[in-house]
Amino acid sequence: MEIVVTNHLTEYYSQQINNLWNDEYPLSLRDRFHLLFDDATNSKHYLICDSEETVLAWGAYFEKDSEIRFSIIVRENQQGNGLGSMIIERIKDDLDEFYGWVIDHDTDKKANSEFYQSPLEFYIRHGFEVLTDVRIDTDMIRAVKIHYKKP
Repeated sequence: MEIVVTNHLTEYYSQQINNLWNDEYPLSLRDRFHLLFDDATNSKHYLICDSEETVLAWGAYFEKDSEIRFSIIVRENQQGNGLGSMIIERIKDDLDEFYGWVIDHDTDKKANSEFYQSPLEFYIRHGFEVLTDVRIDTDMIRAVKIHYKKP
């Protein structure tokens, strides 16, 4: 599969990613995809789509609060097929250092009533450092900050 890279999302892809976000992330984060980019600059998006232009996986990096951050989502029926690894490795090729927030527990429910499975181990396998003392703990999200820096 091929990764399409763009600086700007079309409305078509933006809506698909918002739907993917709502399907794959906990209910507490519903319709918050666009908030990710509030006050952000220098964004780049990575899309993997099927032959019908359905987004199977999406990732992005952006600058916010004086650091480069990233986010990634893989459609549930595509998880385990290497799409997330493709995107994260491409972001690592493009950047020397970046940060993200990862839900580090399995207690939040998704829209389909299944529990959200933390991807923390995925990021550790891909060389990220877990900053255990840097957390977000709110009613909306409980997450730990992760960091990648090229060796």
